[in-house]
Amino acid sequence: MPRCCGASLVSAADGDGSPQSLGLRIQDGNPRNKTALAPGHSLMDWIRLGNSGVDLTGVGGVPRVVTLSELANHNKQTDAWIAIRGVVFNVTRYMDFHPGGVDELMRGVGKDATKLFENVHAWVNYQSILQKCIVGRLNRGTSSTSSTSSVTERSITSANNCLSVTLGRSKCATTQKTVENSPESFNVNMDWRQTSNSITLFYQGVRNYSGVYYQLERLNDSKIIFRLILEKHIIIHEFDLTADVEWPPMCKRDFDTMQVDFTFTKKIKNIWKSQGSHTLLRESITNKRTYKEYEVLSNTSLCKLVNLLVLRTKDFLELIPAGRHVEVKMDVMGMEVSRSYTPVPPCLHPEDMAPNYTPDCICLMIKRYSNGALSPSITKLQPGQTLIMSNGLGAFVTESFDRYPVIHMLAGGTGLTVMLGIIQRALARRNVKLINLLNFNKDEDNMFYVAQLDKVSTEEKFKVTHILSQAGDKWEGRRGTVSGKLLNELIGECSPEGCVFTCGPKGFILSAKKYIQTLGWKPEQTYYFDD
Repeated sequence: MPRCCGASLVSAADGDGSPQSLGLRIQDGNPRNKTALAPGHSLMDWIRLGNSGVDLTGVGGVPRVVTLSELANHNKQTDAWIAIRGVVFNVTRYMDFHPGGVDELMRGVGKDATKLFENVHAWVNYQSILQKCIVGRLNRGTSSTSSTSSVTERSITSANNCLSVTLGRSKCATTQKTVENSPESFNVNMDWRQTSNSITLFYQGVRNYSGVYYQLERLNDSKIIFRLILEKHIIIHEFDLTADVEWPPMCKRDFDTMQVDFTFTKKIKNIWKSQGSHTLLRESITNKRTYKEYEVLSNTSLCKLVNLLVLRTKDFLELIPAGRHVEVKMDVMGMEVSRSYTPVPPCLHPEDMAPNYTPDCICLMIKRYSNGALSPSITKLQPGQTLIMSNGLGAFVTESFDRYPVIHMLAGGTGLTVMLGIIQRALARRNVKLINLLNFNKDEDNMFYVAQLDKVSTEEKFKVTHILSQAGDKWEGRRGTVSGKLLNELIGECSPEGCVFTCGPKGFILSAKKYIQTLGWKPEQTYYFDD
C-alpha cells in the first residue's frame, strides 16, 4: 500500500517490519507470558497475517456500530469480539497469538473489557496490535454512560513488561468557556502513549463525528495547543508537557478508525511519569476563516503549466480533510487578489514525496493562466517568499461516502487536485475495492502528475484512464470528451456499491452531471465540486 501521511498506524512496510520499527520494544522474560506460543504465532507472524489481506474483522472491513447485546453474542473462542475503550475488536484469529493464552483473553470476550484490560496490562499498545481487527464503535445505549474515568499513567521500565510503551487517558484541570450543552462537547477524549524516545497524543471517539480536522500550535518546546474542530464546536487542549519535544510531530492517520497519531520526539530520551498537565477548553465556532502567513519551501514544475508549492507557517500545523479548500491571498500590483485552492497530499507513493516537505506543511498544485489575476504571481514565488492563506474551508464530508466500496472519479484539468486527497484516503481504507479515475485534459501540455498516478495504478484497486480532447499525433491513449457513451463504457450504469465524484470547469461538470444522471446514478451517490 502506498504510504505517506495517510499511512496506517502500523505497517510491516515501515522500517524493516520488526517490532522495534513499529515503536514496540519487546523484552524477554515476561512472567505474564505464561503460555508458550506455537510455532508461527509470534508477534511478527501476527503482523504478517494482518498485512496478508485476510479479513480479520469478520465484517468485511466495513466499520459498524455494535450494541452491547450484539457484542454479548460473540462470546465464543471461534467467534470472539471484545470492546476496549469504546472500540470493538474481533479477536477470533488473535486467540492463538495472545501471549497470555486463550483462557486469559476469553475473560474479556463478549463484553466491554476496558477495566479488565487496564487492570492487567494498560501499557500494551493494543491499537497497533489489533488495528486490522476493528469491527466498529461500541454503542452503550442511552441507559449506560461511557467511561470517562482517568487511566493511571504507568511508567514501564521493568523487564517484567512485554512492551515498553505507556498508555493513559489524559488527566486534566478543566477550564471551560461558554459553550452550548451538546454531545460534541463531551464525547471526545484524548489519550497518550510513550516510548523512551517519543510521546504520542491522539483523540478517541473522533469517528463519531464527520468532517473533523486538527490544528496544532507550538508555543515553546513543551507547550502545545491542540484544536479539534467539529461542525459547531472547537475542543482545545493546552498542554504543558513534562519535558521538551521536537517540532513538528509525525502525523499518522488511520482512515478506517479515523484516529490520528501525533508523535513528538523527546529531546531527552527517557520514560515520563506523566505526560504533564493540560487545560481543556470548549468553544463555539464564531469565525470560521482565519489567515496566516506561509513561507514557500519549494516550487516545483510538474508540467509546462502546473506547479507544486510546498508551504509552511511558523509553529503551526493543520490537517485539512480531503475535498476541503483554502483561500490564498497575495498583493498583486498594489491590489489584494484571492483565490481558492484545494490542498493536495505530499505524495501518493513514497518515492514521489514533495521536495522539502515536513508534516507541518501544506501542498498546493496551481495551474498558471497567462491572463490570470493570481496564478502567474503564485507560480513565480521562490523559496523564502510568502503568501497569505486561510484555514480549511468547505462543507464536503468524505465520511458520508465511506459506505461505498467502489469510487468513480471524473477529473477535468485541475479538478484532479480535489481527487488526490480522496485517492490517498481510499488507498488506505480496507473496504475500498476499486478507485476508478478518469483524468480528462485538453492536450499533453496540460497533463500533470501523470507518472505519479501511473505508478500508483500498479495497486490492484486503483485504475486511471487518461483522456485527451485535442491530443497530438503521438498520443497513444484515449481521446475524446465527456460523453454518455464514454461514461457508460468506463463507469457504467448505477451500482449500489459505487459513488461518483466530479470536479472540473463549469461546462465539464454540467455535461458530466447530465450523463451520470442518465446512467441512473442517484443524488446521494454523487458529489460535484466547483473547480
